[in-house]
Amino acid sequence: MLVICEECAKKYNIDENRIKGDRARFSCLECGHIIVVEKPRSHSSGDAAGEELAMTMAGQDIADDPSADDSRAAAGGRKDAGRQGARSGKRGRGVPIGLYLLVALTIGFLTITGVMAYLYLRYIPELMNHQVDLRTTDIAISFGGSVKQPLLVRNYLLVNKEAERISRLPGVAYAAVVNKRGIVVAGFFSDLSRFSPDFAREVKEKGFPQVIVRQNHLAAGSREKDHVFTLGGQKLHDKAIALPDVGGEVHVGIYISDVDRSIRKVLLSPTTFSLLGLVLFSGILTFFLIARSISRPLQELTEVVNRISLGELDLTVEPRGPREVRELASAFERMQYSIKAALERMRRSS
Repeated sequence: MLVICEECAKKYNIDENRIKGDRARFSCLECGHIIVVEKPRSHSSGDAAGEELAMTMAGQDIADDPSADDSRAAAGGRKDAGRQGARSGKRGRGVPIGLYLLVALTIGFLTITGVMAYLYLRYIPELMNHQVDLRTTDIAISFGGSVKQPLLVRNYLLVNKEAERISRLPGVAYAAVVNKRGIVVAGFFSDLSRFSPDFAREVKEKGFPQVIVRQNHLAAGSREKDHVFTLGGQKLHDKAIALPDVGGEVHVGIYISDVDRSIRKVLLSPTTFSLLGLVLFSGILTFFLIARSISRPLQELTEVVNRISLGELDLTVEPRGPREVRELASAFERMQYSIKAALERMRRSS
């Protein structure tokens, strides 16, 4: 006969023929509770079919208790359900699947951000320098072609006017013409207020600074040369172009800060932020959809299986969600049918 401890719900399989007298007492090996066992007086298949059937673990036999007290069996069932609930609570302490997805999304976002930052730091400065060089070269070549003829006829008034015109182009810091003896014959700054006060005062007193020519002077036989330097608090890109027929060279300086500002304006424009926001919103929406499509079927399946474990064997297990969850639900459904078939065979055999 099967005896269940009222305190810890531990099951014992007892040979009723070894009980001397009408009852016997023994202590539970699990919790020490005193268990009183009454020797059954009669057996019938009808009573056996109406009593609780228990499945023991790890090699324990399954038997009937046709004459046990109903309240004692109910108490044992409640204790057993409590222990199962405790086990479920321990399993529920794990990290939810949504957190795993959130970690994966965060790692992916950080990875993409890091790659974009690396590409920005690696290629954007090079792209900026290339664009500055192209623009400075175009302006310098145009400037050299426009002053070539006035220099041949020594029309320095026209040379100065052309230098002043070039210096007023957007983004141009200065424009200067140097003759073959290295003397600046024309030199204009677009806006001295953008430079430091000391440098602006020096230019007004002494004219166009020779330091620009010395820092980016063309060697013999050279046709053009680039040089980046800081002058009066401004970072400049100087382009020197040789004048082969008349001798001398022209210098054009570009504000690097203007080019940098233009590129940053494009990168940090509302359109760029709108695209980033759209990508982020799509990622968050995808995360919630995936988390819901996986976690919701698992929660429903867990609830059904918990109810089946408490004795509701007639519940229907509906496979839902992804393929893996459906396969798990089908496995629980087959297990449910196997338990019901085993109980039916036990009822028939008793």
